[in-house]
Amino acid sequence: MSSIGEVSADGMWRWDGASWQPIAARATDQPGPSWLSLNVRGTPTWLALAGALIVGLIADQALRTGTFGLGASLAVAVSALFLVFAGRLLTLESRLLAGAAVLFGAWLAARASSWLLWPDAAMALVLLGAAASLARSGSLLDTGIAEAAARSIHAFIHGVGGAAFIVRPLRSTRDRLTLLGPLARGLLIAAPIAIVLAAMLASADPVFASFFNLNFDLGQLVRDAFFVLVGSLTLAGLLRLASAAPVSRVDGPVWRLGSIEGLVVLAVLDAVFAAFAMAQAIAATGAAGDTLRAAGMTYADYARSGFFQLLWVAGITAIVLILFSRITSLTQPNTKRAFLVLGQVGIALTLLIVFVAFQRLSLYEEAYGFTMLRLYSNIFAVWIAVVFLLLAAEMAGRFRKRRWFVGATSITALAALLALNLVNPEAVVVALNIDHARSAHKIDAQYFAELSSDATPALLASRSQLEAALRADITRVACAGPKTYSVNPAAFNWSAAEAASARNKSC
Repeated sequence: MSSIGEVSADGMWRWDGASWQPIAARATDQPGPSWLSLNVRGTPTWLALAGALIVGLIADQALRTGTFGLGASLAVAVSALFLVFAGRLLTLESRLLAGAAVLFGAWLAARASSWLLWPDAAMALVLLGAAASLARSGSLLDTGIAEAAARSIHAFIHGVGGAAFIVRPLRSTRDRLTLLGPLARGLLIAAPIAIVLAAMLASADPVFASFFNLNFDLGQLVRDAFFVLVGSLTLAGLLRLASAAPVSRVDGPVWRLGSIEGLVVLAVLDAVFAAFAMAQAIAATGAAGDTLRAAGMTYADYARSGFFQLLWVAGITAIVLILFSRITSLTQPNTKRAFLVLGQVGIALTLLIVFVAFQRLSLYEEAYGFTMLRLYSNIFAVWIAVVFLLLAAEMAGRFRKRRWFVGATSITALAALLALNLVNPEAVVVALNIDHARSAHKIDAQYFAELSSDATPALLASRSQLEAALRADITRVACAGPKTYSVNPAAFNWSAAEAASARNKSC
């Protein structure tokens, strides 16, 4: 049975749930896709212009510190606030997305690890963009892959045009601006006279001359102007996007790959993965000893190698399955069943690869301890497994009336990042390595020196669990930083403040 929105093999018909309806041909004079409209339905107000300037000034204070902190969090929060009220977010989902952006922006002042700060900043910006894109219509859980790509391009085009959009209120004062001509001419005439007189008076009176001893940094002025411009244009682009004509439903390309070609691709994929599963079974029974010795590897080396390659294979396979499930023509019931079976087998075998990668990484961590990269690889393995389960459900036809896969995958990524912020991954790495050191009687203290302030309180608190020599190594590393914390308010970071306080009490 055809699913709603499915396009026929010739690209001329679409199933609406009851019958095949003709697809209207694109007008010959259409300059681009129908969804790429540059029209805006709203007009910017003085509130929008003021918001752009305010966000620009806050962004300047945040960016000139050269680090994430309270200024960055405030810039995201104020941007979301003006987007809601000046951008007129009409749907509940768009407002929730703006609120979620504020939540992730708040972590920019709470965490210090670059493993969290950059993803948090990116997530906050993406959520603000999604809120603006869905301001008038649409839903994340009704957005297919083609529509997600279309909305991204639509957002970029309108974001670039934010400057011209935000200055529209100034046009209403054009008549008043004509008065500036005489004023400017008067200042030009008065300027040389004032300069000569001021120079003479300065030479006669040192107190008067001191008024002109200005500490002027041209480089800093240029940087501030640039930072203000970046912040203002970012909000201007979001406001224009929120006022743009909404993107209607976007389907995938009309062109379809033949069913035979698509089935062959999945069959080859399944064959490769089946061979890998056989290799794992052979290795598990101990029958691969000669092969491993010929490769110069022991069973221990074999078990602890190849995990990153396996995770890459899983990620690439996810892309291939998603792509071919969209572009393969499946109009006949038998080809649709065959594709479903091959796809589900491929997903099951890929989950086996993910499990093997997770196991190998766990063995490596048992031998050598944890790092942030290894921890994030474990998390990615779990997340990609969840994505494959969602893909299996989507290919099986669950919730067929909605295009929920992209939205559900996005929500899992958002939830994973939120969980990482809550648990503090650097503190988790510290705890895991401390447990490892208690049995191995060794620890890589130098790696701890590479971690941020997020790890410092956990390091200092864990010393009591270690023997004296290891405790001294931890003390040397954890106590190397400052014991007091005094910074520009825009650069304030709660984690850095907590680390300084912990050193002050424990070092």
